[in-house]
Amino acid sequence: RFTAEFDFRTYDAEGVILYAESLDNSAWILLALRDGKIEIQFKNEFGTKVTSGGKAINDGLWHIISVEELEHSISVKIAKEAVMSINSPGTLFKQSQGFLETKVYIAGLPRKVGNALVKQINPRLDGCIRAWNLMNQGHSGVKEVIQEKQSKHCLVSVGRGSFYPGTGMAVFQINYNNLDSAEDWLINVTMTIRPSTDTGVMFALVSNETVPLALSIVDSNSSDSQKIIVTIGNTTVAQLESKKLCTPRRVQVGLLVTKQQLELSVDSHTDISNSEHLSILNQAMMANVATYLGGLPDVPLGATSVTAFYNGCMEVKVNNRQLDLDEAISKHNDIRSHSCPLIMQ
Repeated sequence: RFTAEFDFRTYDAEGVILYAESLDNSAWILLALRDGKIEIQFKNEFGTKVTSGGKAINDGLWHIISVEELEHSISVKIAKEAVMSINSPGTLFKQSQGFLETKVYIAGLPRKVGNALVKQINPRLDGCIRAWNLMNQGHSGVKEVIQEKQSKHCLVSVGRGSFYPGTGMAVFQINYNNLDSAEDWLINVTMTIRPSTDTGVMFALVSNETVPLALSIVDSNSSDSQKIIVTIGNTTVAQLESKKLCTPRRVQVGLLVTKQQLELSVDSHTDISNSEHLSILNQAMMANVATYLGGLPDVPLGATSVTAFYNGCMEVKVNNRQLDLDEAISKHNDIRSHSCPLIMQ
């Protein structure tokens, strides 16, 4: 019968922990998180079921999770205490010549499965799993896959936030139309950053091969500070100097833009601009822009002054909505959506 046990840690509220299916795809079981709580979905020859229970476990702490198929039910335990018992007529997976063979997927789904689920879910999950024991065979098969991929290794200690490793970006399609006015638009970005390197694009709008707006960190001439700049094309329209940013402290950055005015704030300092270049941004906003976090796509040389990828922790809110990187149109695999390495002070 099917069994799985492991230690699990995450700040993510939704995603697939484990999916197992029979070799002929006729039966499957899904172990996932929804609203931070464990959810089980399964299908066998007798039908399908979905249920959830227990407390929310997306608190960044380690939890022992176990799923065990018993004679007439599936039992789910957190820290060895039962939180769900789901009635299951018949066995989940049929044996073949005395053996039970299954295909197991960790932290995601095979492509063909998405629509077959009882209840749809965003499969992307950022978490950490250790002390694997699948089908009472320990970590056999899992260890070999994970050992080869540095990006799959667990961080020793994590906090809330997203981590950009300096090798990629996330892309969103965001509507900036101002609901209070039929023709105007509004860009209101607030972010908490803890950079690890002194140069990189944190937030940008891209239209075709142009960069009508970018918010970046750049190296300053001073050895104990960096600059945060706003550019329209390759022209800097606002900038503020901040004390050395690559430290354990988190810095608050704000960018508020309308077609009349641009306001940049870093901690308690503000720079306001009424640059004529805002007309360039206004034209782009009337068309179609894509929102990039952590970097830029390939754009022509000279399209903007900073093209380096951002490296460090960052949480971003756009027009009062917290951006969840699991909902991005595309995201580099090495970006960790819900976990940031802690710096021991």
